[in-house]
Amino acid sequence: MDAIKFIRIPKEELSNEETIYKTILEFTLIFLICFGLSVISLFITEFLRNLELIPSYTREWSDATKQVRDNIIYAAVMFPILEEIAFRLYLKRTVLNVFVSVLFMAYMILSAFIFKTSHFSLENYFLPRILISISVALIALFIYKKRVFSLKFKHLYYLSALLFGLVHIYNYDYTNPEVLIFVVAICMPQIISGLFLGYVRIKYGIIGAIILHGLLNGLPSLII
Repeated sequence: MDAIKFIRIPKEELSNEETIYKTILEFTLIFLICFGLSVISLFITEFLRNLELIPSYTREWSDATKQVRDNIIYAAVMFPILEEIAFRLYLKRTVLNVFVSVLFMAYMILSAFIFKTSHFSLENYFLPRILISISVALIALFIYKKRVFSLKFKHLYYLSALLFGLVHIYNYDYTNPEVLIFVVAICMPQIISGLFLGYVRIKYGIIGAIILHGLLNGLPSLII
């Protein structure tokens, strides 16, 4: 499978000469792999939690946050767009892609972990969140243009998957120090999904990654 080969040996450029049939088949296989690994991971972590080998890591949500999280439009459309731009757009390295990705990433992290509010909230210090995010993006752009340091593509690719996975610790009770010890294990399904989404982003573009991400978020939500 091309995706597995890519994960082992990432390449910054991939040709896309697949037929529609093969593209749909590849998307289906990747979806099934990611979904299957997520289910297996969930069973394992729940089993270990029942044995009290790992701490409980669920968290309580406000009513407003629950409405956003339970809304299929946010799950299947809004979050995929936001997260793919933040964590995958810059895999195709251009000045614009780097600036926009860092802008979105900084905004997401600030909203979730610093201001502790929804990404889509226009309240709770919305203007400071935007201004700080723009400042961080400008600094990142300066570093990129001046070549202060650079990463090989494979390192950037693996880093993007790791960051994408770890930011999902926000879904859990990350204020519990014991949870942070198991953060990689808890976020492993998202890290693995990030590897596959990175492959799709390179081969099919950012739109392809958003579509697959939307399917990974939306279809399970509809079933559950």
